[in-house]
Amino acid sequence: MKRYIILILACCGLYKVLTTRLIDLRVHKICPLVQTSEEISEKEANVFFKQWAEYKKQGYIKKVPENFAFDEVNMADRIPWLVKLWMDKHCINPKRFYYTEQRFRAILKASDMQKHTQSVIKILSAQMADNMDEAKKQWYRDLIAEQKQMVKIEGVTDQELHLLDGREEEVRELLN
Repeated sequence: MKRYIILILACCGLYKVLTTRLIDLRVHKICPLVQTSEEISEKEANVFFKQWAEYKKQGYIKKVPENFAFDEVNMADRIPWLVKLWMDKHCINPKRFYYTEQRFRAILKASDMQKHTQSVIKILSAQMADNMDEAKKQWYRDLIAEQKQMVKIEGVTDQELHLLDGREEEVRELLN
């Protein structure tokens, strides 16, 4: 009986020694602060595009459910471990990463809406003739005002729309 107790204690002690790190060999990275604003900055956009390209290249996009970014409850616990390791290695905050992805999708949608709205306004302006009665002119003006308000539905700022300047097709390709 005494031998079994000694054997159990020895096994517990050995386990404790093996699981205790005497020297932490990991190199601790100092990750940049995570942005908390709703608006995406130029610097954050450039970093995100590089990270998203790598994320897609590694195939992590297939490991994470499509609607994952919308469900923030226990997000960090539900990320597949391989994706979580990659994000930790690259100092990526999952919540901000997926927020940025969804924000760029909204920016693309707002850009499309803006282009469509501009073409509709051009058509309405062309149809509004000088010889129309004032009531009909006012109706056209109201339609034009409504079209201008539709662009603001997504809550995307002009500064965010400028993030797409010269690289809209590249962003579309990256997010598809």
